[in-house]
Amino acid sequence: MNKENFKHECSQQLTGYFQLLHKNKLDTGLKHRVQGFINAGEFLQVITRAEAIQLMDDAHLSVFGVTNEQRKVRKAAISALKKAVKNGNEDSIFEIPAIKRLVSR
Repeated sequence: MNKENFKHECSQQLTGYFQLLHKNKLDTGLKHRVQGFINAGEFLQVITRAEAIQLMDDAHLSVFGVTNEQRKVRKAAISALKKAVKNGNEDSIFEIPAIKRLVSR
């Protein structure tokens, strides 16, 4: 198997997994198979870790419309807001101008 074929197969597997995840259908077996496939490619030196991360980000972007890093930042902001609401500061969301809330989505 050459490098381009391997990368194409990785991309297909990642996209399939992320599409299921996007539909809220968690398939841990598929997740482990995809991880194992990527790890095998790294072990056999078909791809590097940086290339694997790039493939994951590309697949994530194609399915969710944001990169994995952007999604982590957004989830952290949502968690912080939930924590503020839990602590009794329900109006903290309104301290941020609406235009900034829309842009940060």
